Amino acid sequence: MPTVFISYSWDTASHKAWVHRFGEDLRARGITVWLDQLELRLGDDVTQFMERGVSEADYVLLVCTENFGKKANERHGGVGYEQAIVTSEILNSIPTRGRFVCVLRQGTPSLSLPTYMRSRLWLDCRDDSAYSTALDRIVEHILGGHDLPTSAEVVTPPSESAESAPRAASGEPQRWVLVAGTGARRGFSPELEAQSRELGKRLLMARLGLVTGGWSGVDEWVARSFAETAQREEAPLEDALVQVMVRTREPAFAAGQLVFVNRGRDEWDEPVRRADVVILLGGLGGTGETGRMALEMRKPVLPIADTGGDAKAIYLEMSRQWPSLDWMGLTEREFQRLGRPASSAIEAVVELARRAQNAA
Repeated sequence: MPTVFISYSWDTASHKAWVHRFGEDLRARGITVWLDQLELRLGDDVTQFMERGVSEADYVLLVCTENFGKKANERHGGVGYEQAIVTSEILNSIPTRGRFVCVLRQGTPSLSLPTYMRSRLWLDCRDDSAYSTALDRIVEHILGGHDLPTSAEVVTPPSESAESAPRAASGEPQRWVLVAGTGARRGFSPELEAQSRELGKRLLMARLGLVTGGWSGVDEWVARSFAETAQREEAPLEDALVQVMVRTREPAFAAGQLVFVNRGRDEWDEPVRRADVVILLGGLGGTGETGRMALEMRKPVLPIADTGGDAKAIYLEMSRQWPSLDWMGLTEREFQRLGRPASSAIEAVVELARRAQNAA
C-alpha cells in the first residue's frame, strides 16, 4: 500500500479542514496518509515526523497557497523546514518519477508554488466543484505509479566530450524563455513554421526552458520541436516546458507542464512573469503587447525582425530608443544581429537569450 506525506501551511481553520478532508479521502481510496492532523498526538516530536514523512513516504504532496509559497521560499517555520528537506531530497537523490507533487489550493502558480517546483506539472484544486475529478487524478497517479519499477530521469553523460555532443540536462533549466508569435489563424506561413521549429530545437539544445501561451501557430510549433528534441536527447520535458493558458481553453499541443489561469490580466502577466527573456516571431497585435509588457517589467525582449509583423515593429521601436535599454546587458551592435535574415537571426537570438540581463 503506497504512503503519502502531506505538507501544508496552517493558513486558516477552513484550510486545515480542507486538508483534513483531502487526507481522509485519500485514505478511503486505500492510500496510507501521513498528515499531522491524523497522526500526531500531544508530546510527539514534530520535527521527526516531518523528516520521516519527506524522506520515507512514497509520495509527498505539497498543498500550495500564497502563504505556503512565501514560507517555502523564505524557509520560514515548519513549512520552510520541510521544504529544505524536500530540496535536499531532490538534489541529492534519484526520486521516483512524480514523487513530489504540488496541489495548488489557492492563489496563482507564480506566488503559491515553491520556486524550485514551478517547472513541474501540478494539480489544480482551486475549484471546489471539480474536487472529485482532481482527487481521482491524484489517486490514479499514486496507485498507478506504486509497485512499478523506479525509473530515474537522469541523462547518462556521453562518452565523447561535452563540446562535441552537447546534451540537455535534467532539472531546472539555466534560464526560461517566453516565445510569442503569430497564431495559426492569422498569417501563419510555412516559412514561419520552419523558423519556429528551428528555434524550438535550438532552445532545448542550449538548455533553456521554454514558456508559451499554448496557442496554435508559433507557440505550437516551437513547443513541438522543443519536445521532439527533448525526446531525442532523453531530457525530461516536464522540467523544461511550461504552457500558460486560460483554463477554458485546450492547448494546441498538450505537453510539458500545463498552467491554467483565469481569463484577463493573468493570461498576459503569468507567461511574462515566468520568463527571464522574451523572444518574438511575427505577430499581429497580441505579440507586440506581450513584448511591450515585458519591457515594462524590465525583461529583455529579442524580436526577430525578418519574421515581420509585431516582431519587426518592436525591433524598430527598440532600435530607436536603444540608449534607454542598456539595462539588457547587450550592446547595440549585438542587438542589431536580430535584424539579419531569419535563419541567421535565430542562431543569434538563442546566444543573446543566454546573456541578456533581466533587470526585473
